[in-house]
Amino acid sequence: RKAIEGLVALSEDGCSPISIQQMAYVAGVGFGLMSGAFSMINLLADALGPGTVGIHGDSQLYFLTSAFMTMVLIFLHTFWGIIFFHGCEHRRWWEIAAVVVMHLAVSGSTFCNPLYVGSLVPSYLMMAIAAIWAYLLSGGSAQNVRRFLLCKS
Repeated sequence: RKAIEGLVALSEDGCSPISIQQMAYVAGVGFGLMSGAFSMINLLADALGPGTVGIHGDSQLYFLTSAFMTMVLIFLHTFWGIIFFHGCEHRRWWEIAAVVVMHLAVSGSTFCNPLYVGSLVPSYLMMAIAAIWAYLLSGGSAQNVRRFLLCKS
């Protein structure tokens, strides 16, 4: 709210140039991209050595699953940003708590590695749930999805 007040003070017409939903989306994408950038930098550091992951019986899928995990975390941060902002705006503390619990669950699932199915499958299921939840909070409906898929306006 303070950011909106600051944007209103700077605008010429006294209206905020960005809505709360847009700010939530931008913040989520920003956190997601930064999370992805750090994940990829750590992955590249692992690839440089002094040893290479995948030799001596380790999984050969390390780099591929790391890429998929980075992708899911970028999307999750975007959806979490929307859900978190909605919870703060409407004082629904259980939505904020749900975001924190989902974050801990996805992060904790990586302890199942090198059994990568133990972290990727739950993370993608969590992403689907968060995507649907964020879509509904943003004003989406099943009718809108049907219109989109049938290319109707």
